[in-house]
Amino acid sequence: MSDLLQDAPALPEEEPVFQSSGTAFEIKSSDGHPVLRMIGIFVFVICGLGFANGLDFINPESGLVRPHEWINGMAQNAPHDSAEFSGTIVSEGEPLVNATVLLEHRTADGILDAPLETKTDENGNFKFTGATPGLTSIEIMRNNADGKNDAIRHRLILNPPSFFEETGFTTIDFDMPPVDEFSDVECTGNYTDGSCVRLISYFEDEMEFPLIDQSAAGFYIMIGWAMIGLALISAGFAFYGIKNSSRGMIQTSCVLVFFTAGHYYSACLFSAMAFALTFTVPRKSIILDA
Repeated sequence: MSDLLQDAPALPEEEPVFQSSGTAFEIKSSDGHPVLRMIGIFVFVICGLGFANGLDFINPESGLVRPHEWINGMAQNAPHDSAEFSGTIVSEGEPLVNATVLLEHRTADGILDAPLETKTDENGNFKFTGATPGLTSIEIMRNNADGKNDAIRHRLILNPPSFFEETGFTTIDFDMPPVDEFSDVECTGNYTDGSCVRLISYFEDEMEFPLIDQSAAGFYIMIGWAMIGLALISAGFAFYGIKNSSRGMIQTSCVLVFFTAGHYYSACLFSAMAFALTFTVPRKSIILDA
C-alpha cells in the first residue's frame, strides 16, 4: 500500500484564506469620549478655585473670609454659657496678682447682663466658666496703692463648642502696660473709697481683628493648607483624566476637590455639578469586525 502512495502527487501548498462573515461586534467603553475632556477642563478650573480658597485661608488677615468671622459665625448658634475662657496676665514680665477681670456676659436672649468677675491668682492666671461664645469684651483692672487704678479693655471672640465637646475652650494671654503709660490718662469714676480708674481701650484697634485663641487661628490655617493639598492632588487626577478622557479619573478629581469648599461653598457646588455631568456622557462605541 505504501508503494502505491509514493507515486501519488502531493497536495498543492497554499496560504489559508479567511473571509469575514460580515458580523460586527460593538463594545461600549466608559473612556475615550471627547466630552469627558471638556468636563475634565472644567474640573481643572475648579481645582484652581480650590487652590485659591486655600491661599485665602492661610492668609487670615487679608483673606475674604477671616478666622474671626468664621469663629464668630459658628458661635451664633452655640448653646448659651457653653464657653470656658482662661489666660494669664503679666505686666513688665511679671504675673499680675489679684487683678480684677471683668468679662461681658449676655443672657440667652442676647441681653447684656452683669459681667462675670474673677481675680488673678499668684501666677497671674484667671478662668471663667459659663461664658457666652462669640464676640465679647474683657476689662482688666490693676489696683494701685494710691487709689489711681489702671484698666485696659479688649475685644475678643470666645470659641464655641466643637463637634466632639460640649464646651468651647479659649485661652488668651494679656500684657498689662506699666503704670507710667497711664500717667497721662484721665482718672475718672471718683468711687466712694476715693479711688478712680485710668482706662486704656483697645476697642478701636481691634474692631476688625478682635483677639482670638491662637490654636483656633492655627487650625484655620491648617485647613487652608489641607485645601491646597487636595486641590493639587485633584488637579493631577483631572490632568490625567483630560489626557486620557478617563471618566474614573475625572470623577475622582471631582470627589477630592469637593472638600476644598471655599466661599459660599463654590468648589462644592461646581464639583458636584461636574460629577453629575460625567454620568450624562454616553459611552464611546468601539466596532470590531468578525
